[in-house]
Amino acid sequence: MANVTFYLKDEHNKSSLIFTRFSFNYYEIDSEGKKKFKTLKYSTHETINPSFWDKKKQRAKETKLFPQYPEFNQRLNIIENAIKDIYRKMLNDGQEVTPVTLKSKLIDYLEKEYKVISSSGKSKSFTEFIKLVIEETRNGVRIKKDGSRYQDSSSLFYTTTLHNLIKYEEHIKRTLTFSDINLNFYNKYLQYLNKNGYAINSIGGHIKNIKVFMKLATKRGLNESMEFADEDFRKIEEEVETIYLTMDELERIFTLDLSDISRLDAVRDMFLIGCFTGLRFSDLKQLRKEHFYDDVIRIETIKTATPIIIPLHPIVRSVCNKYEYNLPRLLSNSKMNDYLKEICKLAKIDEILLLNETRGGLKQQRKVPKYEMVSAHTARRSFATNMYKAKLPTYAIRLITGHTTEKAFLKYIRIDKEENAKMMLEHDFFKQSII
Repeated sequence: MANVTFYLKDEHNKSSLIFTRFSFNYYEIDSEGKKKFKTLKYSTHETINPSFWDKKKQRAKETKLFPQYPEFNQRLNIIENAIKDIYRKMLNDGQEVTPVTLKSKLIDYLEKEYKVISSSGKSKSFTEFIKLVIEETRNGVRIKKDGSRYQDSSSLFYTTTLHNLIKYEEHIKRTLTFSDINLNFYNKYLQYLNKNGYAINSIGGHIKNIKVFMKLATKRGLNESMEFADEDFRKIEEEVETIYLTMDELERIFTLDLSDISRLDAVRDMFLIGCFTGLRFSDLKQLRKEHFYDDVIRIETIKTATPIIIPLHPIVRSVCNKYEYNLPRLLSNSKMNDYLKEICKLAKIDEILLLNETRGGLKQQRKVPKYEMVSAHTARRSFATNMYKAKLPTYAIRLITGHTTEKAFLKYIRIDKEENAKMMLEHDFFKQSII
C-alpha cells in the first residue's frame, strides 16, 4: 500500500533536515533472486529544531515557540499531495513507476507548479518564491484550540508587495534573484517607490515584507545572501495622524437612528462592541454567544492565541441584548471601513483635521473630515485611549489589549497636547495652593 512519511535526518542536532519516504510496493530482484523493496526518498529542503517536531503526527508541533507551524506544515502537505497525485497519474497513464522516475516527475512538478523547488533545492526567482508563500498563506486555514477555524489574511498585503516587485522587475527589465536583494537593491527600490508617489509608511510595510520573505527563504536553505539583515536595510516609517473617537462621539454613533438602513445598523453595533472591548477585527468576527459569561467576555485572540477576559460595558450589554447575544456576522474589513465612514458622517463626526504625510519624497498636508479617517481599527484605539483618559491603570488595560510593553501600548494612545494639558490640570500637583 502506498504510504508517505516524513522524518528527521538527524534528531540529535539543533536543526535537522526533513526527508520524506514514499513506499509503494516497488521491488527489484537481487542476484540471489530475492525481492529487494525500494522506496522514494526525497529531501523537502525544510529544516526544523527537533524539539518542535511531532514524530507521531510527522508535522511541526502547534506551539507558540514555533509560530510559523501552520505555513510550515502546509508546505509538507503540498509535497505529500504532489507525491500521491503524480503516483496516481503515472499508474493511470500506464507509466513505469520507480523511485527514480517518480522523483524526477516530483521535482519537475514542484518546480513547474511552485517555481521554487529544483533538484538543487535553490529558487530561480525571488518573486516566484513569494507567490508560493502567498499560496501557502492563502491555503493555510488555522485551527484554534477550541476547534474553530479561521483564514490567515496575511496574503492580502503580501500580494501588494509582490505586485510592486513585479512592476519593478519590468522597470529594470530582469527577474530578481535572492542574491539581488542587497543594499544596492534597497536604495534603488526606495527611489523607485518614492518616484511613483508611495507614502513612507507604505514603503516601510513593503520593505518589512521583503525582509520576512528573505528570512523565510534563508530558513529553507534557498538563500545565502544576508545583506537584507544589515541594519541599513531597514523598514522606514514616520508618525502619521491616527484618530480615536471620544465618548461623546461614540454616544452619537450609539444613538444614531439607522432603523431604515439595515446594512449600516449591524456594522455600527459591532463597531461599538469593538470600541468598548478593544477587540481586533479578526476577534470581533469570531465573537459568539458562548464567549459571554455573566459580566465578562472570555475569548482567545486570534493574532496572539492569548486568552483574555473583558468586563462588559453597558453599551456592549445593550447591543448584545438587541440581538439576544446572537451577534450579526461582519463583512470584509474593507467593506466595514467603507460603511463606518458613512455611519460617522451621518453622526456628524466631521471635524476638519490636518493630515501630514510624506509621499513621493515630498512633505504634504491636506485637510480631511474626521469621518474619512475612521476604520475598523479605530475601535481598538478608541478603547485604549478612552480607558487611559478615564485613569484606568495601564497594566489593567494592557491585559485586555494584549500589549506586552508600556511603550507599545502608549503608541495606541491618541490624545493631543491640549487634551494632555487638561488631564494634567486635574492632577493634585496642579491643584496645590501657593505657599
